Amino acid sequence: MFDTHLDPGSLALLQQAYRNNWQQYLASLAESGPLRPWDLCVLTASNERQAEAYRVQIEARRRAQLLPSGTEFRVIADPAAPDGGGLRIGSGGATLRALQLLADDGALLGGRRVLMIHSGGDSRRLPHCSATGKLFARVPHELPDGRPSSLFDEFLVSLSGLPGQIPAGLLVASGDVLLLFDHLQLLFARPGVTGVAAAAPVEIGANHGIYVSAEAGQRVRAFLHKPSPEEMHRAGALRADGQVQIDTGLVWLDGETISRWLALADALTPYIVQGVTINLYGDLLAPLAEDAELEPYLADESDGPATAELREARRTIWAQLRGLPFGVEKLHPALFVHFGTTAEYLEVMRQGITLGWSRDAASWVSPAVSARSGCQWAAVNAYVDDGDLRSACLLDALIEGQLVAQEEGLVAHLATARPRLELGAGVALDQIPLRDGRYITRLYGVADDPKRPVDGGGTFLNVSWRQWLDQGLLSAQDLWPGLDDPAERTLWNAHLYPVCESCEASLEAVLWLQEPAQAQEEEVRRWREAERLSLHESYLQADVGRMVALEAEIEDRVRARRFCAGLERERPAEELAGLLGQAGDAPRRARLVADWLEASIDSWLPIRGYLALARALDRHPTTRDPRWEQRAFSSLARLVRAHTGIGEIRTLDLDTLPREVTVRLPARIDFAGGWTDTPPYSLERGGTVLNAAFTLRGERPILAQATFLDEPILELESLDIGSTIRPRLVGEILNYANPADPFALLKAALVFRGLVPADANPHEPVTDMLKRRGFGLRLTTATSIPRGSGLGTSSILAGAVLQALARLLGQAGDLEADETRLKRLFDEVLCLEQMITTGGGWQDQIGGLTDGIKLITTRPGLPQVAHIEPVPLSPALRQALDTRLGLVYTGQRRLAKDLLRHIMARWMARDPEMVYMLEEIARLARAMHRALLNEDLETFGELMAEHWQINKRMDPGCTNLFIDELLHSCRPYLIGAKLAGAGGGGFAIVVARDEGALLELEAHLRRRYPGGQVALWPGRIP
Repeated sequence: MFDTHLDPGSLALLQQAYRNNWQQYLASLAESGPLRPWDLCVLTASNERQAEAYRVQIEARRRAQLLPSGTEFRVIADPAAPDGGGLRIGSGGATLRALQLLADDGALLGGRRVLMIHSGGDSRRLPHCSATGKLFARVPHELPDGRPSSLFDEFLVSLSGLPGQIPAGLLVASGDVLLLFDHLQLLFARPGVTGVAAAAPVEIGANHGIYVSAEAGQRVRAFLHKPSPEEMHRAGALRADGQVQIDTGLVWLDGETISRWLALADALTPYIVQGVTINLYGDLLAPLAEDAELEPYLADESDGPATAELREARRTIWAQLRGLPFGVEKLHPALFVHFGTTAEYLEVMRQGITLGWSRDAASWVSPAVSARSGCQWAAVNAYVDDGDLRSACLLDALIEGQLVAQEEGLVAHLATARPRLELGAGVALDQIPLRDGRYITRLYGVADDPKRPVDGGGTFLNVSWRQWLDQGLLSAQDLWPGLDDPAERTLWNAHLYPVCESCEASLEAVLWLQEPAQAQEEEVRRWREAERLSLHESYLQADVGRMVALEAEIEDRVRARRFCAGLERERPAEELAGLLGQAGDAPRRARLVADWLEASIDSWLPIRGYLALARALDRHPTTRDPRWEQRAFSSLARLVRAHTGIGEIRTLDLDTLPREVTVRLPARIDFAGGWTDTPPYSLERGGTVLNAAFTLRGERPILAQATFLDEPILELESLDIGSTIRPRLVGEILNYANPADPFALLKAALVFRGLVPADANPHEPVTDMLKRRGFGLRLTTATSIPRGSGLGTSSILAGAVLQALARLLGQAGDLEADETRLKRLFDEVLCLEQMITTGGGWQDQIGGLTDGIKLITTRPGLPQVAHIEPVPLSPALRQALDTRLGLVYTGQRRLAKDLLRHIMARWMARDPEMVYMLEEIARLARAMHRALLNEDLETFGELMAEHWQINKRMDPGCTNLFIDELLHSCRPYLIGAKLAGAGGGGFAIVVARDEGALLELEAHLRRRYPGGQVALWPGRIP
């Protein structure tokens, strides 16, 4: 049973230690970081094939900039055996041989700090790790940067802070344990050899090395190798709490010790090249203990037979190392976990959810699967769309169909789109791409020991071989051709697994092995005729490069899907940005997110999603791409336009139509809620705005005039700039999506009303097109309002132009009498502004196209249907507004560019502050509406002042020092004030303290700004 044997306080300390270690690790990644990294990290491998697999995985991390830039990494394989594998020279032999090779090329010179991780072995009892190596086994931990972790990654993180606090020397580590601790506890200042111990229960100590020392001392009295509980008791290994000091696999050698071990390596070379297994802990460390005795040491068989060759080697070790100082550093707290068998590994994966580990580490398991599967499953770097995981463990798996796993299952290194994959109880499955391009899928039981022979308790799929063979038509000769000795027949060398051209075919070829009694004859025939490999042969032929590529592909998919899930939950874009990872990965993952957004049935999700991608890629200077934000707003424009049809002109009866139409409209003053009317906010949340129509200096200042001409020409006239153009080609009109063009609005209106078809030939002369129509047209606009006024001029002008064209062309009835037609006009202006890419909401056109003060609200969705609630203007309220509500022109124009896009981009990114402020100004609109209904102008003015403070938070550019000083100088005359529209210039809306204060304010402005543009403009709510 997995047990951390740690109290909550110790766990909390380890959690903080890990956070500290992570910061040290990040610092070590920088070339000129403040901390010293390891100078050299050496991995030992059992053979050259395994060594190459390690190099592939290290290089993948190097390319991703996930390894300390100042650390050199080397992989050293054990000597080759005659069969092409590696000699089993043991961890001690591997240490000595690696030291020899490093010394030969000078790698140990110059006071270097070296980390050596022993990671050899073929992982027979943990087959899914055999190809990539147990050192790279996944652990249920998501590193702080979102990467899926492995034992190797945990080593680098946990040990990253050590090089900066230790002298030159060598730290040896065992690659099949997970050790979490605070590196600040270690002090390698003693001469000689220093082991590292951690407290553990007696039952764990029985399978490992045990340090025996004085309770408060560091000298090692005895080093017990895999002792029985009785031996621990006799040696005094039990502490007061009943635990023992277990060997963690960490051993430190100082510089002088390295020299002595190099001399020993030379002496032992004849034994090592013969394949004599020398254990680091039982053979090299045991004789260093004070109470060690030669004869028991020579005869020890705790790690295998004491052959004559091994006894001779031990005599040499005793002679050369005896007397070398041997101490121990004791870690507390620490977590020591050994991965021995598949069953033990799965227990750790499922039960070890502690220290920040997670059940779905760096994985995407759909919420439905998670809810259905209970709480015993675990996943690392896995993607699962559908199924029931029960207590299965998924590692580097991409399941696009349905996975149904019974209890205690394991799936590793698998990518499948199979509609349904069923695994029986206790079944492990992993897939290996071979170096020749083909695939093999391996099935075995979680409880199987691949090393056990058929007649020695060996099992397959958790049942005895005899029981399994009796279920089908297979014989031992099918599985072990030419191997007659039952003692040599094991799961490790059974020819069970067909080699196939594709991963899906490979999977199909082995699933029947779960129930051979139910297999079809054709399945068995194909299996017999297929080329088949064993666990051993398949791992030797594995293409680890392709396995690493699959791991990266799955990580990409997981990161992208997690990003999308965050979008669905409306998490802020800044929180999601890190999911796309570093600059080298982010663009690739962004494309996966974009593919998913394109397929989404949620109309709003792509709008938010593309904006979030823009924010994520903006984090890296090399990946910034303005096209993502542009795509967000283009999606919004398409969505708005899709719900408002463009007009179409057929044959016109000019005799029944007016010759000329003139539309005059008032300006708009916005009291509260502006921005909530703007897509996509209004489309997703609905809008709430309080505004009013307003005449200026006794007139409706916004004019649009449409006139039929006898000559087939098109004249676009702007009286504001004193300019008239006559487009020559249709393409000049179709090129309306340019906000810098002063005639863009007029061009877009002509297309919208159907006078110029959107699909017209851009090279056709305008005169030819109008000849077919039978008329020419002049479109004239004028406003007597300064540009950048904040009074909604452009949107209201768009409404005036569309209204004038509709009446001229017979496309509209009496807008004032037909509420449906009027509300359609509101939507048409919204669509028109999307066409010319200025964006905008609905409050300006509604404010100018309908008289009076009104609270305007919409529900989420398209089309935006405005509910208009007019404020009744009693004689008293009318009198108060006429005498106390005014506009002060600031004499400045707003120069801010793309403000609307900036505000809405923050909303689309779910910026928490912007979400709050938009909700708050909607609340103020409702509160100001209530104040007007109560004819309470004092409260109305105070709320307006509160709104202005929020406006300044939303956009600091909405004011400046001059405007602040202007409004401050007006305070004695006012209850409240705010700049109209987006602010930054234009007009200020003011509420005077009483009926005479507005006149006083006018006089004050003349005195303070004589001869200037700053002045009170007379106006009235029509």
